[in-house]
Amino acid sequence: MNTDDRIAYSGQEASPQKPLSRREFVRLLTTLAAGGGIAAAGLGALTPSQMAEAAEVITARIGKLPKMKLGERMGNMKVSRILISSDWNPALYGPGLAVGANFVHKAGYWNSLPPEFRKIPREAYYTDITVDSTPNNPDNEDEAYNQVVGSLQRNGLGYYDIFRAHFGWRSVDAFKHQTGTYRAFKRLKRERKVRFFGVSQHATPGDSNYPAYPDIIQAEIDSGLIDSMQVWFSASTTPEITEVFARAHKAGIGMTAMKTYAQGAGAMRANPDLQRKLGAEGSIGRACIRYSLSKTSPISGKNPIFHCCVSALTNMGMFDENMSALIKMA
Repeated sequence: MNTDDRIAYSGQEASPQKPLSRREFVRLLTTLAAGGGIAAAGLGALTPSQMAEAAEVITARIGKLPKMKLGERMGNMKVSRILISSDWNPALYGPGLAVGANFVHKAGYWNSLPPEFRKIPREAYYTDITVDSTPNNPDNEDEAYNQVVGSLQRNGLGYYDIFRAHFGWRSVDAFKHQTGTYRAFKRLKRERKVRFFGVSQHATPGDSNYPAYPDIIQAEIDSGLIDSMQVWFSASTTPEITEVFARAHKAGIGMTAMKTYAQGAGAMRANPDLQRKLGAEGSIGRACIRYSLSKTSPISGKNPIFHCCVSALTNMGMFDENMSALIKMA
């Protein structure tokens, strides 16, 4: 997740460095196996075959990602604590599955099923679709319905586990009274194309287009409609907002953290003591992941608020840094 530690993929990102020689690559593998990470081994471009070898070493060291029950409203849905996302570098899908990642965020954007997923049963992993009409046309049932049906026709997934209202609502009033998004969900659920109702509620600081988090999140909790919630959470999140997220967790809502790096890297970089406490000194991405997934509820005092998090991975260095953040984490 730390963009300073990027390593380029052949065909994915241009690299200013020449590809690693076999001798250099063996040194890289040795460092990876020891747990130092790609950044510690030195940067360079990887060929496709080297990338596959590096992925094997990383996954062997990491083992299987821990899983956690995603709230109380979705049965016994246990998900990996870092999610695969459809906007990952596709070369990372295989390594992600190898370490046990079992939830695909934004799977609705797939126009076809990636080959890695064709090899495993549909029931072996969970998915969500982010329904984009929510903020601008929240009362347009047909637009939301058609996005889901059209995407399933293209990718052949059969169904989505979570219908997630993308971006969320622009006001509490819009959430309470413009209900086309929810009507579309109920219609799709009857047709067994979706299972649970969620939201990806955005909150742009200083942007009046979105309500303050405590207000909209509390309204969503009080409605009793939301099974799964994806929200901005990081080292820069205030205690007031953290508390409303804890209330959502207590209500049984499955909690996913997003923007853990984008919103929190600055605060984390400025706090070396916190990095050390998290066992991630000098590794900002790793520290951001550990902070978000270990933050305990100010209500219960013991349970982590977030069951899992979204992480945008584009290269093997970021994969190594993020996934290894979960070693020894419950």
